[in-house]
Amino acid sequence: MSVFEWLFKARAALHRQTNAPLYNERLAFLTHMKERDRKYNTLHAMATHLLHINRTLGFSNEMRVLTMEELRGAGRAWAQYTGPLRRRVPGRWSYEVYMRIARGWLRFHRCLDERRKTRVFEHKMQDFEKTLHSRWGLATSTIEVRSKHVSGFLQWISKHNVAMRSVSVGHVERYLDGQKAKGWALPTLAMTAYSLQKFFLHAENRGWVRRGLSFGVPTYAIPRHAFVSKGPSWKDVQRMIASLDDRKPVEVRDHAMLLLMAVYGLRAGDVIALNLTDIDFAERILTVQRRKNIVTQRFPLNRDTVRTLRRYVNSARPVSECPAFFTTFVAPYEPLRHGTVYMRIRQLFIKNGVISVRRGPHALRHACADRLMKRGRCVSEIAAFLGHADTNTVREYARFDHKALRKIADFSLAGLL
Repeated sequence: MSVFEWLFKARAALHRQTNAPLYNERLAFLTHMKERDRKYNTLHAMATHLLHINRTLGFSNEMRVLTMEELRGAGRAWAQYTGPLRRRVPGRWSYEVYMRIARGWLRFHRCLDERRKTRVFEHKMQDFEKTLHSRWGLATSTIEVRSKHVSGFLQWISKHNVAMRSVSVGHVERYLDGQKAKGWALPTLAMTAYSLQKFFLHAENRGWVRRGLSFGVPTYAIPRHAFVSKGPSWKDVQRMIASLDDRKPVEVRDHAMLLLMAVYGLRAGDVIALNLTDIDFAERILTVQRRKNIVTQRFPLNRDTVRTLRRYVNSARPVSECPAFFTTFVAPYEPLRHGTVYMRIRQLFIKNGVISVRRGPHALRHACADRLMKRGRCVSEIAAFLGHADTNTVREYARFDHKALRKIADFSLAGLL
């Protein structure tokens, strides 16, 4: 029995699928998806959409390579189409569903051109990124941020016809002043200046720029451990938690993620990197590998958080071989992506009308710091709790014994669960 015969029992539907263009290509794709444990309803939706996707892309006897822009254009056209070939009125998710299935379909047959846009001085940027990784051991996410800062400046000098060898401190100051005039915040300017300084130091060693340029990069003074409230109030955090329906697996997962971010100040990357073995339910200990600064911390878990995490593992998390604590709900089960975590948390902010400078996962980290400050914790305690201290793993954890850490972590979450 072919996958089409398994999916479509009605004779007319089966005839439509077997006589539509690109039968063998569609059969191979759907069979592959079935082997990767895609559910019946998912495969049925894919098979139905593939007919519309091929029609909107102009595929008949053979496929061709498309760019992302061509695919987006076809997706937008389908989202607005209301003709006789469409049985349902276009909905808010029409474009997203079309794009998700079409990307998988085209990637499977290697017909999607996803070439990375070439940056200015691409080879030099790659050399810089390699040094950041091999010499300084920076995390991939940190390297991406550094590269983004440097790439912006390199595009600026290219636009102004300034050769890299001719770059001066004056050019750097003009660039940063221009960004400040556009509304860049002080922390962004400071981080960009720091990234440029590191790049110029590397470029001096390579002979790309004048000697000493790195010493002339402007610096910006930012108060150390300045906990400015950029997140929601704790009352708003309570409202977001209370709005979750623990009968829905996806919201049980959201509940667990939100608590870890708000109570323990975990970043989205820390949550994604958690494995099942990082949570000791018997001893109520959470082990966190801070991805940003390669620090390992162990936190005592309060009872309410343990209860929520247990509920997620026992009733919501799919049974799979994936070691990640938080996984997708659709096979093949994989660790969550940063975009998924951001979207889920941001939707909670919007759903509850929460007003905050930031409205994503990092806002909950700010809420954690703000709450600890209001509870009378000193800055050094909070900095260590959030993993800010620039020390090695053992020293970071040795600064506080379990009793001191439990005082911070074991406040009541009464009424939230």
